[in-house]
Amino acid sequence: MDQEHISSIIGPQTLRGKVEAVLVSGDFTKKGSVEVEKIQVICNEGIKWDVHGGKRLLDAREHDLLEMDFGKGTEVANIRQFSAVSVEEYEQIKLKMELPRDIRYGALGENIVVKGIPHFSLLPPGTKLFFTRGAKALETAVLLIMEENGPCIEPGKEIEKDFAELGKVAGTFVKAAMGLRGVVGIVYTTGFIRKGDTVIAKIPQQRIYTAIAGGTR
Repeated sequence: MDQEHISSIIGPQTLRGKVEAVLVSGDFTKKGSVEVEKIQVICNEGIKWDVHGGKRLLDAREHDLLEMDFGKGTEVANIRQFSAVSVEEYEQIKLKMELPRDIRYGALGENIVVKGIPHFSLLPPGTKLFFTRGAKALETAVLLIMEENGPCIEPGKEIEKDFAELGKVAGTFVKAAMGLRGVVGIVYTTGFIRKGDTVIAKIPQQRIYTAIAGGTR
């Protein structure tokens, strides 16, 4: 194999942070997510009582499938059984939108807000999130990150409700939140996640993929 096309390798890493809030999203178009003391995550389902659990149908977000002539409404894998964002990236979005005060947790429709993990939205697919209540008390819930959560206009509309004095600010959200909207994924094991838990991110070994010279096969 041509040496210039051998993938670079980054070894596994472990990062720790804290759960600042846990939330459940009912009808997102009306109120975003609501803070609770704990959430129950269920393998192959999602978060109990959350609107994003269960089956999922193809919609406009799946551009690659639509380009391959799959029709809207086709049942697809639900890789958005949970969503998580970070305190630090919430702050960056606020600054980029030039808002005078903090954005309310839940405005982005998230289920978990974490603190202390750098560049949280860039955690790669395959990263597992573990939760502990102390040095030894491991929660049974484990989450698996599938992809970065791309920004859309709906959270911008939710933010706009809390900043009515500024007029129309929803349109500034998508650009401001690019690369900062957090991650989505699936429930790997059933259990509970609580506000105040320590979150441990186990990042797998990564290879930076480069296509072999000569095009696709």
